[in-house]
Amino acid sequence: MKIVLIVNPRSGRGKASKGAKSLQAELIRRGHSVQIIEMNACESKLLSLITDSDRVVVVGGDGTVHHLLSTLAKTRTPMYHFGTGTANLISKEFGMSKIPIRIADHLESAVESTCLTLPTCNGLPFLIMVSIGIDASVIHRFEESRSKWGGYRAYLFPVLGEIISPRPARFVLEHPQTPYRGTGVLVIANMSSYGGGFNPCPDASPSIERLEAVGIPCSTSIGAGFSYGLLKLGRTHSEMLRQTAKSFRVTCEHEPICVQVDGEKALSIPGLIDGKLHEGESMEIEIGDKQIMIHAHLNAEN
Repeated sequence: MKIVLIVNPRSGRGKASKGAKSLQAELIRRGHSVQIIEMNACESKLLSLITDSDRVVVVGGDGTVHHLLSTLAKTRTPMYHFGTGTANLISKEFGMSKIPIRIADHLESAVESTCLTLPTCNGLPFLIMVSIGIDASVIHRFEESRSKWGGYRAYLFPVLGEIISPRPARFVLEHPQTPYRGTGVLVIANMSSYGGGFNPCPDASPSIERLEAVGIPCSTSIGAGFSYGLLKLGRTHSEMLRQTAKSFRVTCEHEPICVQVDGEKALSIPGLIDGKLHEGESMEIEIGDKQIMIHAHLNAEN
């Protein structure tokens, strides 16, 4: 087989580069043709290599996959995620390994690749979720900080900052039923996986081409902590909104709202300024028309 490894050298503080080299060595030992390329290469070169390969392995975190979705959607080459980030929700969702020998086994397996239709936010494709409010504000604080820590420890000060000065969202959600006006957190998910194991949208699945939205009302960090505590226990309360639909419109009602997409500050979403939705502005979240191929069965066990 011809396999291309697309690497984010910044992911995992060097883990991605080391992991890619280990996987390359294992695949070459098994007789495969393997090429490594960094994700910041020009799109035409990436697209040419991906199209000419039998498999493409994205080595990095969820954000690395997110930034490559538009390119991946232009090919029919099955993608495998070698997760070297913090949460690695995509690889967990599809049962993809982080061990080079097991990844090589998976790539050689006779799995019938799955075709996924991608949702979009203002036309930008995503795979996991879009959210606004306190959890998105933590992501903004994290990316604006310069923590030297890795993993979940790097979120300590952003979380403390949000506890001291929370930034809940005041929004209107338009969907096929009655519009919902809320203050707090809104998650619109395409996958059930979520950071920290909270999984606010447990029924979301990329296989059904419908998005699941949950509105978590809260105006303080204590309220948000209580609601997320219930979610951690697999419970909800009556004031939470739950809705599934093919499309949603979210409108900002007051001060700017922090937005995150696939675990990253939403700097790349068209129409947003500095990753935020401003008063009176709206964003459209819907099932799009772009598709990618995944080298895995949906909800596969790792």
